[in-house]
Amino acid sequence: MKTNMRLVLAETVLLLASVFIFRSLWLLLDTLSVMHHTFVLWISLTAAIAVTIPSLRYIIRRGK
Repeated sequence: MKTNMRLVLAETVLLLASVFIFRSLWLLLDTLSVMHHTFVLWISLTAAIAVTIPSLRYIIRRGK
């Protein structure tokens, strides 16, 4: 039970931290003119998905 509670706490902290990271990166990347090109946005989205999937799989495996 204690391990599950720690996992929930870690996931909550990760979620809250990701909000601030997302907002900061959004504002920083918005200042770069290269990020206003469609091709670069597609590359950025693809890279984000490629990193997100293994991260979520790891969390799911550890949560069992």
